[in-house]
This record gives sequence, structure tokens and C-alpha cells, in this order.
Amino acid sequence: MRRFLPFLLTTGLLASCGPKPLELPADPVDKAATCAVVSAARARAAQADIKAELPFAEQLRITHYAMLAGSEGDTFDTERASAVAKKMGELQEKITAGEWQKLEAPCDQAYPVTVKTSGIELPAAKADAQLGCYALADFLRRSVATIDEKGQNELAGYDKMKRALDAPVGAGMKAKGANSFPKTQALKNEALSDMAKLGAPAETMKMCTAKFG
Repeated sequence: MRRFLPFLLTTGLLASCGPKPLELPADPVDKAATCAVVSAARARAAQADIKAELPFAEQLRITHYAMLAGSEGDTFDTERASAVAKKMGELQEKITAGEWQKLEAPCDQAYPVTVKTSGIELPAAKADAQLGCYALADFLRRSVATIDEKGQNELAGYDKMKRALDAPVGAGMKAKGANSFPKTQALKNEALSDMAKLGAPAETMKMCTAKFG
């Protein structure tokens, strides 16, 4: 799994050569990538030191756009999510050189779950919630790297929860007839697609670790 946020560490994220008109693309991959870059620019503009690493929750929010693009169907499409990550790097300079602030509201309207931090509900069935939390933690753990101490503690909590869920999740998938890697991965991808649509990943994972960690 590729890391989704390498461009956040560059110092030119907010460089500008003069405002240029921008609009959300119609293509779903381009649109998700555009809003991810806008989200990164907004988060960095809010910091006193624009060169500092973004808060962990903001890193997860940026990754969320790729997750949502990969979750438009009933199962998670890794290639589609990776395409968003690649496109983010391609669009970064163009977007941050323009009036990216004017895309903040359109992006929030296009992807309301990225800013949903309350009213999030895990799947009602315990086995579904366990698998969903496991799949989400696994994806985020492999997709986001951070040097922030708080973020590292959060990731450690994800690992702890995953270890606690290894046995019940494995048993649950086996009960569904998933006795091979392709079958277990298919179940995880279906669960991840559902979890991506619940709300902001940072808040969803807080619920997961509180319940199963």
C-alpha cells in the first residue's frame, strides 16, 4: 500500500504565482484529489509554521478523500484510491497557486463525511463492527506515516486494537466461508468501503479503539 501523504512534507504547498480561477472537476478521481489538496492547504494555512507536519487528524482527513473515491461501490478499490494519491501530486502546484480557498465549501458539500465528527455509528452487528474497525485500522496504519508523537500514539492504539481483534475477526471471516487470502481480502474490502462512508476517520477510529481496543 502506497503512502498517501508524501507531498504534505514539501515546503511549497502554499506557494502562489497569483490567484487563478478553480473549479471542482467532474471526474471522480480528479475531484477527490482536488479536494484532498484543498484540505491539506487549509490545514497548513491554519498552522503558525506552515512547514511543520500537519496534525494527525488532518492527515487522516486528507487520506479520506482517496478512501471515498475507492469506496464508491460496494467494495474498496485500491487502484482507484491509489490513482487519487497520484493525482494529488500532479494537481498540487496548480491548485495551491490559485484561489483554492473558494473550493473549501464546494469540497465540504461534495464530501460531507470528511467533516462529519459527530453522530457516527459503527455497524450494529458486533462481527461487522469488529471487521470494519480492523479493516479501517489496517488501511490507515499502512497508508499514513507521522513523526508527531500524538499521531504515533494513535497508530500504536490501532495496532493494539488489531491484535485484540485478530482472533474474533479471523473466526468471523471463517464462519462466512472465507478460507483463503482472496476471500478474506474481499470481506475486508467490503467492510472498508462501508467504514469510509461513516464519517471522519480519526473520529471513527476513536470509537473503534474505545469499543475494541
